Amino acid sequence: MPKMSLLNKVFEAYNAHRVAFSQPEAIAAIAVSAIASDGYLLEQETERVIVLLSQMEIFKGYSEKQITNMLNRLLNTLSEKGINNLVAIANDSLHPEYKETAFMLATDIILVDGVLSGKEQVFLTRLCQVLEVSTEKASTIFRAKSEIHQVTKKKSRKYKINQNFEK
Repeated sequence: MPKMSLLNKVFEAYNAHRVAFSQPEAIAAIAVSAIASDGYLLEQETERVIVLLSQMEIFKGYSEKQITNMLNRLLNTLSEKGINNLVAIANDSLHPEYKETAFMLATDIILVDGVLSGKEQVFLTRLCQVLEVSTEKASTIFRAKSEIHQVTKKKSRKYKINQNFEK
């Protein structure tokens, strides 16, 4: 029996230090991860996140300042824990009905600058897997968002469609 009590103490300690997000925080954490996925934090990406989040029903009642403060807290968490851990915490906190929405938001944020880097491709592929969004659904979302941003796409030679979503 002593082993069981030791295990319980270990799990209790683990759970006590575990971070959990509210639904809005979890969605915003995915957005922050998307911004950071290429290694750069562009002002236009951050501005786009604030606009997109403020338009979502789940953020109804949040002021721009509250969203900005939340994003800053999440950026601090990102710098402390890293992008993979931030996504994992967000995924653990996120209700299943918001997972496709979070993936759609991340895709929109990544494509807003018109350039899809290799790092961003890897991020979207991993995010799709972590959030358990089907490849078919991810492909549909990616194509739709690509069409929305295609004006910028034409201006950039670096833009590539993620082949993982084209299967």
